[in-house]
Amino acid sequence: MTTTAHFDRVTSALRAVEDVRPAIGAAPEAALFVGSGDSLSSALLATAFGHLAASSGDLTWTGRVPAGVRTVVGISHSGTSGATVRALRLATAAGLRTVAVTSNPDSPLAEAADEVQLVPNLGLEETVPCAGHLMLGLGVAAVCGVDTAGAAAELAALIDAQREPVESALAGSPAEAPSGISVLSLPELRGAADFWMLKLIEATGVVVRTVPLEESGHVDYFLGPQPHLALQLVGADGAERFARLATALESTGQTPLAVTLAAPAARNDRAGALFELAGAVAGTVFAEAVAARWGRPPFRGGAVNMDASHIKLDGHPVTA
Repeated sequence: MTTTAHFDRVTSALRAVEDVRPAIGAAPEAALFVGSGDSLSSALLATAFGHLAASSGDLTWTGRVPAGVRTVVGISHSGTSGATVRALRLATAAGLRTVAVTSNPDSPLAEAADEVQLVPNLGLEETVPCAGHLMLGLGVAAVCGVDTAGAAAELAALIDAQREPVESALAGSPAEAPSGISVLSLPELRGAADFWMLKLIEATGVVVRTVPLEESGHVDYFLGPQPHLALQLVGADGAERFARLATALESTGQTPLAVTLAAPAARNDRAGALFELAGAVAGTVFAEAVAARWGRPPFRGGAVNMDASHIKLDGHPVTA
């Protein structure tokens, strides 16, 4: 699929989908948002609103909720992610308020929660998925008190603006797969960077990690001699620092590649959440395209078992 066709499918679906409608009471205070995989990327969006985010397993497999947390928000598109369901059950046992963000009102996650923020299904067939994250991300924004009326259409327009940056990044990407990739970001795109990491791993099978911008200067500087790609997700903040660090990394044999995403004009909570989600789509399109360039078919060409039974709640069927 061409990058143009990929962008078109996502934006067309967003313009046709119903709005996410806020469905819980007061926005939570001192909340912990939990999810696994793509849903953890959705949880990270809540950190811009002063909340915490963590892997569901951090609660489930330690049996502890961080001190001071009053609400636990569990995120799962299917509502059957085992660690996330168990995390809400643990929170309930601790006497905390619980909220589920899911597309499935009849799921175990919805059943385990005091309140449910439903999100619509975008209805896309995808090789490397991003649709669920988009809807869950809008659900997280709604839980955090953002007005989501018309947000899907606004998100589609912002995704459209990422076409040229992705094409430019692809033109500058190496001809062959590196041994590893670092995805550098500042807070405005930290959730998007996490999603880039996931999609690059799924699409290419290359080892990928996320790195706060300044930390790359302390760590990536020493990588080598194997070829390493430093992807810089540049938004409205820190462009000069990104450029200076790229020069330093290049001097040590690294391959820095700036992806300057088109930031929204507004600087508010809603615009920030939509920018993160638009950045996530850009990462998905880039990952699939660069995998094709490097001859690395997604999910290792079908060699990986994709039934995901090892992360689903016991006794429940695997769904999208």
